[in-house]
Amino acid sequence: MSLLFCRGNTEVQSMAYKRAAHNLAAHTTNLLGGRTLQQKFYENRILDRYTAQEAKKVSLRQLVLFGRQLTGDKLIASANYVRTELPVRLAHRISDFQYLPYIAGTNPHLRTVYELYWRAFDEFRKFPVVKTLDDNRRFCDTMRRNLLEHSRVIPQLGVGVAECASLVAQDDMDAFMHQMLVSRISRRTLSEQHIKLSEQFDGALRAHLGLRADEGVDQMRQSPSDFATQHTGIVNANCSVAQVVHDCAERAGGAVEETCGLPAGTAPHVVVTGHTDATFMCIPGHFAYIVHELLRNAMSHVVRRYTGRLGEGGAGPAFPPISVTVCSSRSDVVVRVSDEGGGIAASELPHVWSFTHPLKAQRLHDLHAVRRMEARMGEDAPPAGFGLPMSRVYAEYWGGSVTVHSLPGHGVDAYVQLPRLGNAVENIASRRRHT
Repeated sequence: MSLLFCRGNTEVQSMAYKRAAHNLAAHTTNLLGGRTLQQKFYENRILDRYTAQEAKKVSLRQLVLFGRQLTGDKLIASANYVRTELPVRLAHRISDFQYLPYIAGTNPHLRTVYELYWRAFDEFRKFPVVKTLDDNRRFCDTMRRNLLEHSRVIPQLGVGVAECASLVAQDDMDAFMHQMLVSRISRRTLSEQHIKLSEQFDGALRAHLGLRADEGVDQMRQSPSDFATQHTGIVNANCSVAQVVHDCAERAGGAVEETCGLPAGTAPHVVVTGHTDATFMCIPGHFAYIVHELLRNAMSHVVRRYTGRLGEGGAGPAFPPISVTVCSSRSDVVVRVSDEGGGIAASELPHVWSFTHPLKAQRLHDLHAVRRMEARMGEDAPPAGFGLPMSRVYAEYWGGSVTVHSLPGHGVDAYVQLPRLGNAVENIASRRRHT
């Protein structure tokens, strides 16, 4: 009997109203992630203070120059920059979640990422000012734990986006995914750079003081005033393009052989020509991810097209080689990866950069089986269709680009362009325009 007709027994009616109110409150709290409306209002007031701030962007050159004449005071200043910058960047992405359509915001996988970001935002904004080297080591431990926890983000985002692909406009979900991934790269870059600088500084300080690895904690709380060292963290100021290509070719070849069931050493060979002595400033892990993905794609397409030729013609590779051409100018490095894998179908070419096109979204469901993913070379191959747009995200983050030209019936030419001198600042947008 509905509450509208419970007029004969006021006690029963009162109890029914109380149960209904309790159920409504529980339902509302569940939608708010376990928080009450009052808590949510308070949290959003805090969030607004951070989303009102712009991210303080950096360039690779700035990161390298900072590491020169690195002192204890400079390291502590770096810690406080990262400490104040991380919650600002997290706040903008939390705000993006709040502007998702309701149906997407209730997705459990996206909700998991939202809660991870909230916890990290809360932890970093409350972390006390770093004043000593000991404080800095505690801060680095916090960042390491946070990086490990957030290795769940890409699989959760991918599955959540896949499940919402048919409910939200494709362009909107692609923009959301792109924004999340760029911001994630930016936060990991700041965190990993500071952690690496701290490890390098502590190692140099320990050697300077003549301490073993298992002693000297008390003596390393402050560095001598005249102590300074030179380090570049995770940045390589003179990264060899050809060496990265060769390393990626070896790894990609092994991965393709394993995936396609080929004998060891039979994957398509990679031939590198052009400015093979070219160097540039980069984070090698970012560049390697791009090159590895392009080589793996090229090899996979060639193998699928020419598998029948394996073992024909005696010695030597059975497959046409992958051609890599390196070109270096004063301002840029360009790498072209050319294959004879038959090209990309005209119907698929417009969607190669999308994360959420219906064909891609179906493949993202494969991330259900992936517990952690950091988008690094050497991980298990990402779902088909994920690696190429992720490569473009990495390139665009540092002001570069990845483009693909298909030669129907022949193959693909893929181009990577990156600034050579490290002068470009991070290509991240703090504020997203909400409509």
